[in-house]
Amino acid sequence: MTLPIKVIYPPLKDPSEIPFLLTSCISSVQASYTEIEFVDANLLFWNDVVDSDAVKERYQQLESEWDHLHVRNEIQPEDQEYVRGLIRAFLRRDLIEKNLPEAVQAMKTKCGVREREEARNLIRYAIELFQLPYLPTQLAMNDINLLYSTESTAQLEKSVTDEKTNPFKPFLKSIIETEEREWIIWIESDQQIVSAYTLSALIREKNTNASISWAGPFFSDFGRALISNPPMNLAQVIAVRHPQDFILHQSSKHDVSWGFGELESAEYWTPYRDVRVQKNWMQDDSFFSWLTESKHLADKRLYLYEPTTLKEALHFGERLEKSHTEVPWGIYLKFDQSLKEDELIWLKSRGLRWVHWEIKGWLESDNVEQVKQKMLQTWQACRSQQLPVYHSVVLGYPLTSPKGFTEFISFLKEHSEWTDRYIRFKIFRLYEGSSFWNKSKEYGIERIAEKNPEKDLQRSYPFRTETGWDSKHFLSFASSLVGELQHKERYDFPRDVLAVDDTELFLDPPRKADSEAEPVLKQDLVVSLSPSCKMYTLPYSLSELEKSMQPTVPGKEKEYASVAIERKETRILYDCKKDSFITISPAIVTVLTQCKNPITIGNLLNKFPEKQEASVRKLLLKLYTGGILVEETGATISS
Repeated sequence: MTLPIKVIYPPLKDPSEIPFLLTSCISSVQASYTEIEFVDANLLFWNDVVDSDAVKERYQQLESEWDHLHVRNEIQPEDQEYVRGLIRAFLRRDLIEKNLPEAVQAMKTKCGVREREEARNLIRYAIELFQLPYLPTQLAMNDINLLYSTESTAQLEKSVTDEKTNPFKPFLKSIIETEEREWIIWIESDQQIVSAYTLSALIREKNTNASISWAGPFFSDFGRALISNPPMNLAQVIAVRHPQDFILHQSSKHDVSWGFGELESAEYWTPYRDVRVQKNWMQDDSFFSWLTESKHLADKRLYLYEPTTLKEALHFGERLEKSHTEVPWGIYLKFDQSLKEDELIWLKSRGLRWVHWEIKGWLESDNVEQVKQKMLQTWQACRSQQLPVYHSVVLGYPLTSPKGFTEFISFLKEHSEWTDRYIRFKIFRLYEGSSFWNKSKEYGIERIAEKNPEKDLQRSYPFRTETGWDSKHFLSFASSLVGELQHKERYDFPRDVLAVDDTELFLDPPRKADSEAEPVLKQDLVVSLSPSCKMYTLPYSLSELEKSMQPTVPGKEKEYASVAIERKETRILYDCKKDSFITISPAIVTVLTQCKNPITIGNLLNKFPEKQEASVRKLLLKLYTGGILVEETGATISS
């Protein structure tokens, strides 16, 4: 008897990404009358993280620890990250409990970048609340840093049994049934490996002989080694880049049935039905037939997310035209490509709506001025056609050099007006089996480090190049450059879309844009303390705790500060809108207390001795320009 199949999509992936390849695989197998069920455990996990009742319960469980914190005399190094997170969580409590449902709804609504990023920030606060009991594990919306490396079988097995730092285990236990069935765990990226191991172990606990397979696009590139050597006594590991790859293992019929199937796309944290198009689909007639047949599906968008050449983009536009399909789409333009205005006009007429450009600098062999002109030409052509340009910057490409890349960053900064947004600042990785690996001499790679004996699943390797790159210095070099490109108003380099290894770059907040000329505070100007600002007395210096923070690096022992932090009552002003704080002196507290109700600058100054007027006025100007004091219009004036 053929067992029913249950396909589980485990955490951790961005809940705004709909797994279209997976739903197409399931639809194709269902077409042959095979009993197959799909559970998006990733979406369920995220819904649990932001569930209002669950959030309130988490706070209630932490209240005793919050109270105990106020009577402790010191915080040991290994506890400082937790205490910092606890303080942050309670500073954010009102904001999270009141506004989290609206933030999740905003993710599902068509809105501007500002509204969407503010919503993502609020969700990030809820994520940091959720992760507190599992520290030093660090989570982001499509990222996870655990103590355990996904490049080591031994460490992955340890992660399964680690009740303290594995954030997936309690949730995944709740979705496992005892009924006999065949299980397939779908994996698209390495952030899902720990939960896949955990899920497999939990299934085995309930049914020792259960048939479990892993499948997905991860095994077509980074996870290839697992196909010939499946872990955890799996039945098989299947590389899938096209529904046909999946059908061959599950069905006697070979027709592909593209689509979202029975998926409730409205549940995902996006207002769009996004389809991430793989290059091998661009020659498939059945895919374009589905596009024609699915015209009724509103808010569908296509994204050619693999590095795409102009020729490939033109071919895709031709296929859309021939299939009489009108659908908005975008491309991830390959770094050595450029676009002319007539080409963009043609592409736009076939539905192109944005260009996401992978840029790596200029090669040592390039005519630099020529490269600059091509980039400017592409930017200007996109602006002329009102096509937004997004950039992902890649540091360390072997045929570039550190000196040339630094000059390249200066060039980007000089012409920042042409960029609509920077999406990622990526570090180049040398992966085993890649073209760079197989043709290392042609790419000027003079040395590749030996395989780490502790990493039997090692995917990337340290290297040096003839042009002067040494990958062990990439992080520090990138850290010195990333701030040069960040513009706070554009929400550049949003943290939740970073690669897991690049998290270390973004511990510091973005640089603020240069402020305009200082305003003049007139005597009759009415001000009050911003509604987003509140004063708190903390038992420990949050500034000291922030300084002691270290990133969690997978596969490495967690580093902590060397000394304890002693109890020290500290007054702070916390801005919940910016999630920022400043330590305030008694003098500042006195001024801010007077501003709890609307008051004119003149009346405020009259409350202080005449000899203090200059210093108080200077302080008021600083508080006003910093957004801590805000102008009131039509307010009732306090005496």
